[in-house]
Amino acid sequence: MRATWAKNAKHVAELLEGMHDRADNKTYNDEAALSYAVQLAYYAAQRYYTTVLELDSGKGYADICYLPSPSHPEAPALVIELKHGKPAKTALDQIRRRNYPDRLEHYRGNILLVAVSYDSNVRSTGPNFKHHSCIIEEA
Repeated sequence: MRATWAKNAKHVAELLEGMHDRADNKTYNDEAALSYAVQLAYYAAQRYYTTVLELDSGKGYADICYLPSPSHPEAPALVIELKHGKPAKTALDQIRRRNYPDRLEHYRGNILLVAVSYDSNVRSTGPNFKHHSCIIEEA
């Protein structure tokens, strides 16, 4: 959570990579496994947030949203979009193009957009094997 709140995208990507290794390896190379990895990585978020999977925005579905609990109104709402085999920028562009933050108007001014990508095309012998990337921006 702290790395996300600090918008330290590189560290978030590293942490997610570790969590993805713990996800079911039979389905490692799909977006569902990436979603499980994110939910595992953000397990501690339950103290601060309510988790909403596939939040309907009217123009699509945000993969994961974390909405601040009433006891932690200072926490930013998180809109997380996942991409498998596509750049994190593609996920961020989708969040903006489909206006996902508009669905969270009560949190306007306190929303972080988190775009996460997993590149399964990197060869297992390469230095970037199981490479994850992340972009974090304010809405």
